[in-house]
Amino acid sequence: LKPGLFIGFSELLLLVPVWWLTVRKYGVKWKALGLRRFAGGFIGLGCGLMILSFLFNAMYGAFLTLFDLEVQPDLIPVFTELDSPWWLLIAGVIVAPVVEEIFFRGFVFSGLRNRYSWRKAAAISSLLFALVHLQPAALIPIFFLGYIFAYLYYRSNSIIPAILMHVSTNGLALGAAYLLSIAEKST
Repeated sequence: LKPGLFIGFSELLLLVPVWWLTVRKYGVKWKALGLRRFAGGFIGLGCGLMILSFLFNAMYGAFLTLFDLEVQPDLIPVFTELDSPWWLLIAGVIVAPVVEEIFFRGFVFSGLRNRYSWRKAAAISSLLFALVHLQPAALIPIFFLGYIFAYLYYRSNSIIPAILMHVSTNGLALGAAYLLSIAEKST
């Protein structure tokens, strides 16, 4: 199975409990999971927070190099070995951000907000988000990103700004890895 298809289908499985426990069991509309309109100013807030996240990641990555660690695994060899990058790019840049935001912010964060303050709900959902990525060295930056996404949802009452920021983050990372793999193949 191609890596992109595997990732895409694995991500889509996260929608099963969302659908089962909200839409099917309680008749909740998808809109209640945060799929609703938002004021345009939240895109600006999201961009500002993403710049902050990139700065944090750069400092964290520099710190990890002191211990010969990397924040993320090197995806350049993965792209180099693929016949076509499109399934991996679609899964990583579109499917994963949409599904993960519906699951972790629309479902988990929203459910936790019924019991806890938004900050505690954001912390718990962000920790789960970071743990699911199975990248120990990236636990802190992924947690930070998850918290930003939860904050955007909390402020805008929509998961769409978080989806757009998640798409941007993954798009930049995977796009850079893909372009570097092309450069590596041509040398």
